[in-house]
Amino acid sequence: MPAAEPRTFTVPDEAVRRKVFAVRLMIFDVDGVLTDGRIIYHDDGSELKAYDVQDGHGIKLLLRAGLEVAFMSGRYCGAVARRAEGLGIRHVYQNIQHKAGTYAALKEELGLRDAQVGYMGDDLIDIPVMRRVGFAVTVPNASPHVRPYAHYVTRAAGGRGACREVCELLLHSQGLWESVTRRYFHDFPSEV
Repeated sequence: MPAAEPRTFTVPDEAVRRKVFAVRLMIFDVDGVLTDGRIIYHDDGSELKAYDVQDGHGIKLLLRAGLEVAFMSGRYCGAVARRAEGLGIRHVYQNIQHKAGTYAALKEELGLRDAQVGYMGDDLIDIPVMRRVGFAVTVPNASPHVRPYAHYVTRAAGGRGACREVCELLLHSQGLWESVTRRYFHDFPSEV
């Protein structure tokens, strides 16, 4: 079986590249971004969320590169806290009704400017933060009201690789891709 061709990656345009280059913190909404937006309730009242494993690896690559990552959700779900813990994400905010205030506090805590923050959201509650950050992203299945505030719309849908797409965009644009993925593409000495 022949080896798969490596995926080529191109930065959308120079204006987006400049915005992406400055990002030191990437914040992800959860429902509709890290998931496909569906909420499945069990009879006992618990809920089920499905995450894309490649999105998770993309987040781990960002963290390995030294970038900060945060989750910010308007709803609370224990599965979100468990997913964040499994990925090593320290900044997790749930049940946030006014995301702009939480965003401002996080930005201050980390000593960052708006231009150094990226945010990925898909619904009305995300717009106040998207209007402030240096790099705003949405997914193709987002509310149409969100698109005017996005600097970049992913090709992949929410919960279907959109997060990974953004992670790779950041890593390639900042020249970090080679260093964080070297272990996967280069041969290691044989064991004796």
